[in-house]
Amino acid sequence: MKNARLPDSYLPVPAAPTAPPCAICPHCGGVVVLRRRKGMNDDPVTYFWRHQDNRNRSCNGRNHPLQSR
Repeated sequence: MKNARLPDSYLPVPAAPTAPPCAICPHCGGVVVLRRRKGMNDDPVTYFWRHQDNRNRSCNGRNHPLQSR
């Protein structure tokens, strides 16, 4: 996810290199950690928030794959 919130002030914080290492998920209130991914070749680094230790699997803020019919 691209945005989280600070635990003490409820201000939104976007995923960026200057963001704190931990924040709160705005959807479920769980702890999220700042992650980064580097693309291949000269692609820029992408920052995003991810739930800590694979918790809160039923959170609405997570990307859910389409279920097969």
